[in-house]
Amino acid sequence: MKNRNYSVFIRQLSYDKVERGDSMSLRGVSFEIPNESGRILIDILSAIELKAYDWFLRNFDFPIQTMDGELYDSLEEFSVDQNVTGRELAKWLRGPSNYLIFAELFAFQSGQTEEVGMTYEWFQESNCHIAILIYDCTYVDIYCKEQHVSEAFYENAVKRGYTRIEWVTDDNDPRTRLSV
Repeated sequence: MKNRNYSVFIRQLSYDKVERGDSMSLRGVSFEIPNESGRILIDILSAIELKAYDWFLRNFDFPIQTMDGELYDSLEEFSVDQNVTGRELAKWLRGPSNYLIFAELFAFQSGQTEEVGMTYEWFQESNCHIAILIYDCTYVDIYCKEQHVSEAFYENAVKRGYTRIEWVTDDNDPRTRLSV
C-alpha cells in the first residue's frame, strides 16, 4: 500500500507541474526501460486494454530470444508496416522472451485503422488514439489523446521501476515527426 500511495503522490506532483504552465498541453509520457531481454513491450502495454485496439506496427526491430540465449529475427511472423488486431499482438507478445530495439506502434479503436502518417500534426487530426515510439533499446515516448491513458502509462512506468519518467508536453517535446 505504501508503494501505491508513493506512485500516486509522484504522479500528482508531476501532473501539477504540467497543469501550472498556461501554454503547456499534455501530449503523453516518456521514460527509459532496461536494456535487456524480457517481455518489456507487454509490460508497457499492460497499462491499457491492449485487445481493445487494432494496431499498426512500423519499424519493428524485435528479435526473439531462444532457450539457449540466441536471438533470431521475429519479423517473419509480423512483417514491417503491418496492421494487427489487439488479440493477435497480445498472443505474439506473450511468446518467447524478446529484445526490444526499435518499434513504432499506433493504436486505433477496433475497425477504425487508417493510413499512418509521420508527424505529430497527423496524430492530432487522425483516428489514432495512442502512438508508442521505442528506440535505442531504452527510450520510450508515448503520445495519447486522452489524459487518463497518459496517466495509466505514467503509473505503470512508476510501478515497474522504469527510470526518467516525465510528462511529454508541448513545451518540452521537440519532436515533430512520429518515427524512430
